[in-house]
Amino acid sequence: MDILFKLALPILMEVIKKLLTPENIAAYGDKLFDMIEDMVVATENDIDDKTVLPVIKALRIGLNIPDND
Repeated sequence: MDILFKLALPILMEVIKKLLTPENIAAYGDKLFDMIEDMVVATENDIDDKTVLPVIKALRIGLNIPDND
């Protein structure tokens, strides 16, 4: 089992490296942030709108993930 793990790990790391392109990170990050924003807006709690949404906006800027809506 140890040998199988040692053989599979480098292959898995290469696959992950190819999937984590800047374009994929931006696309899936945008979808994730959109989902969170939609959930926050759908709640009746105004505090979330004033606390979570600015954090999402700051994360979008910091991670260079534009809002593509």
